[in-house]
Amino acid sequence: MNFTMSSNASGYGSPYPERPLRVSILLGGLGVGGAETQAINLAAELQAMGHTVELVTLADGVLRSFVEAHRLRLHILRRLTGSSVSALPEFVHRLRKSQPQVIYAFMEVQWLMALAAVAMLPLGLRPRVVLGLRTTDYDIGPSTLKERIVRAIIRRSSARADLLIANSHSGLETFQRSFPNAPAGTIIPNGIDVARFAPSASSRAYWRRMWMISPEATIIGHVGRFDPVKGHELLLHAFEQASAKDLNCHLICVGNGEPSRLDALMELARSLGIEGRVHFLPAQLDTSSIYPAFDVLALTSYREGFPNVVAEAMSCGVPAVVTDCGASGEIATNLGEVVAVGSIEAFADGLSRLLGRRSATLANACRSHIHSQFDIRVAAAQTVAALQSVCSSKSI
Repeated sequence: MNFTMSSNASGYGSPYPERPLRVSILLGGLGVGGAETQAINLAAELQAMGHTVELVTLADGVLRSFVEAHRLRLHILRRLTGSSVSALPEFVHRLRKSQPQVIYAFMEVQWLMALAAVAMLPLGLRPRVVLGLRTTDYDIGPSTLKERIVRAIIRRSSARADLLIANSHSGLETFQRSFPNAPAGTIIPNGIDVARFAPSASSRAYWRRMWMISPEATIIGHVGRFDPVKGHELLLHAFEQASAKDLNCHLICVGNGEPSRLDALMELARSLGIEGRVHFLPAQLDTSSIYPAFDVLALTSYREGFPNVVAEAMSCGVPAVVTDCGASGEIATNLGEVVAVGSIEAFADGLSRLLGRRSATLANACRSHIHSQFDIRVAAAQTVAALQSVCSSKSI
């Protein structure tokens, strides 16, 4: 089942008649993460459109403040043990009470919980199950015993789901190659709150004062956890090459990770002689005010699904240099630079080219691109169309 989304006069139309939906969105927790943030923003938009939405999570977290700010319905499942499976009885009880038409489950463990819970309900109360795919690494073998077990169960059970929604073409393709019995799939890119992620001269000035970097300096920004998959070593080497002739060029890395990982990156910066121009900062709950302080965003990842950071930065008028993984190139397009994964030289050249291309015209084009292609309202309208089609396929 593939959906072709068309626009009406207002720009956010659906090929299906508007019918209020009852949707349960199942998450692993409310910690900071791209999938969690996307689910909350999507839930808020669906609720604003008149649909009944409840977020169900397996753990609390710092993003609860965003849930409460949007006045979303939230139910945090109690786990009798550390295992997610121990929350299954309460989830079944919750479904009996709320009676959603569809469960939209984000990430693998939640997929299995949704499928198991639905099987435990009476036939007349069984909602449709939609699996939310947020990664592209299904062509890479699982590295832990837990991952191998989860993948094995998905191989046997995913066909019982009604629809797979992926946020990138590569994610859907790798999943369907790995799991040929997977349900029908469609692609709905992540949506960005373009009102919140916007250019801001005051934010730009504020953060540069906080970082003690002059208003005239060039800043290359990276936002992402300090994990090897994000390619920080490549970033440091590429920055050293691209900024060799500009000592007023700085690199800001925002994220969290293991202390030993951060120590190793700081030591690498020292060995490259760039430690005075490289700044490692802790992750921020709200990054919307940080992006305007950057001149260019860098994404050096080896694997991605739909990297929200690229779209968020571009919505703030900041072009991006990205490695060609996941949906990165689809977001950056020729407004930025898309380079081969894993090449220091290619990334350094991309940085140099984009730094030379910067202009107010390019900044405006970046923002317009995100407005037209990745507005959260577009993602919400496409999601509603997909869910309504699934719900219409059988009587609920």
